[in-house]
Amino acid sequence: MVQQGLDSSQEVICRISALRQYDHQTAEDAKRLGARLGRLLGDKNVRADPQLRDDKVERVVTRRVRLARQIASAYVEVRRLQQDIALRGALRAQYKDNAEVAQFRREAGLASAIDGALARSQDETAQGELGFSQGRLDSAMAELARLVGDKPDVLAEKLGSPGAIPDPPVDPLAIAQPEDPRRASLADGVLREARLAQALQEARRTVRDARGAYRQGAGPFSTLYVAEAASTAVELALVDARAGRVTATLDLWSGQDDAWARGGLTPIVAPFPAPTAETITVTAACD
Repeated sequence: MVQQGLDSSQEVICRISALRQYDHQTAEDAKRLGARLGRLLGDKNVRADPQLRDDKVERVVTRRVRLARQIASAYVEVRRLQQDIALRGALRAQYKDNAEVAQFRREAGLASAIDGALARSQDETAQGELGFSQGRLDSAMAELARLVGDKPDVLAEKLGSPGAIPDPPVDPLAIAQPEDPRRASLADGVLREARLAQALQEARRTVRDARGAYRQGAGPFSTLYVAEAASTAVELALVDARAGRVTATLDLWSGQDDAWARGGLTPIVAPFPAPTAETITVTAACD
């Protein structure tokens, strides 16, 4: 997906085009005037200015790295919101079940109407939050589609739903330099994620116990209500923490080595080289 965005970026394409035009013009000038005549006339276009070319290359590399980071971050955000929606959707089914149990207990004279009202309120709140999350996902999907040069609906079909937040194949603390201030923040994030994962296991056990107790008439609905709210908050916090760690890892990783971003930027030695892995053919029009 990152490669798709790099290949379709008009800005990247135009910067490469400017670099290629510079290479081509330099080669043509040298061919037309000749090195000897160029030295005689002092024509500055005869010989390439290394610094000028290096500047053009750096502009391409910088934009490629920045765009790759933007695409990766946007992708993580889409996956985070997809998990958010999947979680809230599953909770709605759970809340509806709570309402049915509360209604049954009321009809049997085992509970007041308050239980049913709380259950319905819980479901309506979840429905509203689900709609809000869907709106944010639509915006995030549109932004990712813009970055990779795709249509939101087409991209959504490609990605599917829900999707797990990808784990970079690197140890975030291993790639961070000891003096990098982001390392301490990332370490705190890793620890926070681990604590939330443990807290979620405990919260889920509490929900199971509270639900069983309410069904058997051994516990009030308010306990179940609070237990489910707490479990939901922990699970959503865990999704956010994981997304934050992955984004921070990608940010650190992207700044380690930009060799990949220099691919295809070697000088052209012929006016019209055949397309190879070492060169890029530019077809888009630029201003």
